[in-house]
Amino acid sequence: MMRQWICKYLLPIGAGLYCFSCTRNEIQFGDNPESNYTDVVFTDSVSVSLSTIISDSFATNSATSLLLGRYNDPHFGTISAKSFFQMAVPSTIPAIPESARYDSLTFIFYPADYYYGDTSLQQTIYVNELAEAITYSYGSNLFNTSSVPVKASPLGTKTISIRPLSDDSVVIRLSDVRGAELFSKLKAQSTDVTNGDDFLNYFHGISLATGNNDLGAIYGINGAAGSMILRVHYHTTIPQPENHFIDFTSLANGYAFNQVLSDRSGTALISTSTGITELPASQTNDLSFLQPGTGIYLKMTFPSLKTILASDKVIKLIKAELFIRPPGNSFDKNKYKLPSQLYLLQTDASNTTGDAILDSTGSGVQYAIPVTDDVYGENNYYRFNVTPYINNMMTTSGGHDDGFFLMHNVSESSMNVNRLVVNNALHGNQSSQLFLHMIVINR
Repeated sequence: MMRQWICKYLLPIGAGLYCFSCTRNEIQFGDNPESNYTDVVFTDSVSVSLSTIISDSFATNSATSLLLGRYNDPHFGTISAKSFFQMAVPSTIPAIPESARYDSLTFIFYPADYYYGDTSLQQTIYVNELAEAITYSYGSNLFNTSSVPVKASPLGTKTISIRPLSDDSVVIRLSDVRGAELFSKLKAQSTDVTNGDDFLNYFHGISLATGNNDLGAIYGINGAAGSMILRVHYHTTIPQPENHFIDFTSLANGYAFNQVLSDRSGTALISTSTGITELPASQTNDLSFLQPGTGIYLKMTFPSLKTILASDKVIKLIKAELFIRPPGNSFDKNKYKLPSQLYLLQTDASNTTGDAILDSTGSGVQYAIPVTDDVYGENNYYRFNVTPYINNMMTTSGGHDDGFFLMHNVSESSMNVNRLVVNNALHGNQSSQLFLHMIVINR
C-alpha cells in the first residue's frame, strides 16, 4: 500500500472554515429566522494525494494501430516500439507466363496521423522476417514485453524521417533473394503461397523496428487488415512489355501486437518489484506521471476529505471541481504534447478500475481539455466537475483510499505513448487542487 502524504491540511471546521467564506447571506429557516443563517464557504485545502502506478506488462495484441520508433523523454526515459504481425496469401494469383521475369520485392506501409517525439530526426526502419511462428505468451495474449525471434539479416532497411501528416506511404526495397523465391513459388502456384496455413508455416510474419541508437520519434502505423503490403514486382514481354505485381497483405488478428519497452534509468520512475508498483509523489520528485502506452497510470485520492464533516454544523456540498495541473516545463506543442482529452475512472485501495466519471447529463463520459498559459507557463490545467462523486466520498463510511485514475481519451485498440506530468500539492498555485463550494448551516 502506498504511503499517503498530505501537503496542506483542511482547517478544523469549527475554527477555520469561516476564513474561507466568500459571502455570508442571512436566510430564514423555520420559525426562528433571527437565530439561523448560512455561510457560503469555499476551500481549496483538501489535500490531493497523487501517486504513479506502474505495470510491468500489459496485453497489446489484436492491435490495429501499430507503433514504430524510439525516442528519449526526460521524465519517462528511452521508449522503443516494435510491431509484429502476420501476412496473408494473395486473394488471387494470375497465371504467370514462363517468360515473365522477376523485378523486385517491396514492403509498403501507411503512417497514421500520429507521432510522439521529434519527427525532424531520421531513423532507420528495419523490415525483419520472423524466424518462428507467433504464439501467445499467456492466456491468449501477447504483451508489451513479448518478442518473436527474427532472422539474422533483415529483409530490407531504409533511413528516413517520416512526416506522419504528409507522407502517404513508405516504400522499402527488400531482399531480391527472398523476392525471387516468392516469385518462383507464385509462378508454380505452390501451396506455400496459395494456402493460408501453408503460407504461415513458410513465411511466419514480419516485425518492423528501428535502429537501437535512433532517438527520433514513435510513429503510428495503420495496422488494419490489408493495410501493409509485401509486393512482388515482375514484368512480361509478350506481346509487349508490361509491368505487373502480386500483393501479400497484412492480417489484423490476435497475433498482431506491439512491443513497447522503456529504459527508465536516470528517471524517478524506477520500480524495484515486478507486477504492479505504486509510487507516491513524495518518492518521484513531487510529480506524478501518466503514460498508459508504457504501463504508467496516475492515481489521486483525498485523505483529508472526511475531516470536513467533523463539525456540529450542517454542511451541504454545492460544487466540487478538480484541477489537474501539469508544470509548464513538462510539455510543449510539438515534441511533448499534452493529451488532447482526459477522463477519470473511479478506483479504491485495490487499484482496480471502476466506472467513468460522467458529465452533467449523467449519460456520457466527462472529458477535460487542456487549458494552457502561453504567457507565463504557470496556469495550466484540466478541470473536472466531480460534485456527486466527492459528495459520496464525504458522506459514506470508510473509503479513505477511494479516488480516481486519470486516463487519456484513446480507445483500447489504439496504442500510443502520449504522456502527462502532474504537480502534486507542494507547488503553490501550480499544484493540483480540489476546490469545494459548500453551504454551512449554523444552528
